[in-house]
Amino acid sequence: MLQQQRPIDLTAASLMELFKNNIPAIDVAGFIAPSEMEAMINVIESHQIGEYNETVFPRIGSVGITQFEHQNDKKAYFQGVPAAKSLQQRFAQEANVDVLGRVTQALECASGLPVRVAREDEEKEYFAGLLRVINGSAQIHADFGPHDGPSWEIGRICSQITWNILLRPVQGGETIVYDRSWHPPSDDQQFRKPMSYGFSPNIIENQPFKVLTPQAGHLTLFNSRNFHEVKSLDKPHQDCRYTVSSFVGLLPASSSSEKASLILWS
Repeated sequence: MLQQQRPIDLTAASLMELFKNNIPAIDVAGFIAPSEMEAMINVIESHQIGEYNETVFPRIGSVGITQFEHQNDKKAYFQGVPAAKSLQQRFAQEANVDVLGRVTQALECASGLPVRVAREDEEKEYFAGLLRVINGSAQIHADFGPHDGPSWEIGRICSQITWNILLRPVQGGETIVYDRSWHPPSDDQQFRKPMSYGFSPNIIENQPFKVLTPQAGHLTLFNSRNFHEVKSLDKPHQDCRYTVSSFVGLLPASSSSEKASLILWS
């Protein structure tokens, strides 16, 4: 991974470099305006917030549905997709912000590739655009579709990144991205904690890393196959760290007459 001294903007070249893991991150300032964030937070604070399942500790609040929690139950995942979109629908109706549409358009304009939500059997569309509330920390982990869902469409991607948008300023809550990719099953056997999504800190010992300081309204992207963690807020019992995010996979063309595409999911 190359050293990054200043923010790198979203372009076709930078996007491909991020997929190749040659740069740590991409940052787009002012992606969501302050007035839009305020309106979105008003919606969030009147919306029911759930949590990840019991394998995720410290507890992380969420609105939406994740493939990670339904790796072995496609039926339950796709049955839950319509209800998972409730907050995004409220964002569009009450705050006039289509977050997923805006990110999709930005990726299309930058990459020149088709961008869509991932799907199974041409009709079962995944959910993309998870709200997370991480006031404490998130453990060291990595995300990669071919390992998380080898029999799903996301199992066909060749590289994966993630985008995040912080919706209010916070103190602390940095994301640390390590220059160490996830290689199961050996990494899982040697370093994964029992009954947990998290890995032992030994897996990133002496590895270079990039600190991504959260900045409200910015669109931040990094390679999610790299191990990463989120630090606790300085005052976790007073502030709320609201972020919206999804994964972006680079899906190779299935024939010489097609283009590669980018697919989104949570």
